[in-house]
Amino acid sequence: MLRLLLISLTLAQTTLAAPAVLLAEGFDTIGRKSLAAKLLKKSQVSLAKSAGPDGSDAIRVAYIPYARGSERITTNFPLSRKVTAATLSFDVCFENGFDFAKGGKLHGLGPVKPVTGGQPRKPNQWSARLMFRKGGAASTYIYDQHPTATYGIGERSPAPVFRPGRWHHVDLQVSLNHGAKANGLVHLFIDGKKVASSQNLRIRGLENDATLIHCFMFCTFHGGHTEAWSPRDTDGQPATVHALFDNIVVREGLTLAPHIP
Repeated sequence: MLRLLLISLTLAQTTLAAPAVLLAEGFDTIGRKSLAAKLLKKSQVSLAKSAGPDGSDAIRVAYIPYARGSERITTNFPLSRKVTAATLSFDVCFENGFDFAKGGKLHGLGPVKPVTGGQPRKPNQWSARLMFRKGGAASTYIYDQHPTATYGIGERSPAPVFRPGRWHHVDLQVSLNHGAKANGLVHLFIDGKKVASSQNLRIRGLENDATLIHCFMFCTFHGGHTEAWSPRDTDGQPATVHALFDNIVVREGLTLAPHIP
């Protein structure tokens, strides 16, 4: 009886400790107001049947070159509630022949009104995303309250972490600062390994409801602001490349989701 009681208590504690899921999108069921439905309205996004890492459906994104890198593919989608710390997880496969060029943006988290694109920083605006970099490296990419930076700041992985033709699992942890303290952080994990970390950040300038983590930012493109960031083929000519995405999940708190080895 005691053993059964201890097992019951352990299960109850595990249930209580499980982080709240604020967003989950696997692209297998397309609800009318779902993230999947919103993304599939974009001309660069298509449904890839049975193409996910576990054989489920995924989405395929086309990176079409233009004067500033590749066409911008962005959507902000609200989470089920606002929090001070969260972990974004997703799976990505850059298809064979994918040209990382000089780099580009990948998804992240933001407040009610995120700031991106070199826009002036404001106390109630911020964003925390990641970037793919030349050769398949990765970095954190943060619009915090830095007093002089024009674009996002961050830390880069010491070596390439993305390999075309292979599925990778990404975890981006974001914890907001409290008040005027510079105690915010952003950690980036690829396939369960921490590859970049930005700490001692004053991510938000105001501590209020509008500056909490509120939305998932689907955001991916090459760039950059010049054609030098555009993807190219082996002959050096601008070329459309593709990546697959699946299993987008946002959980409250700093946690790591299971990943494909």
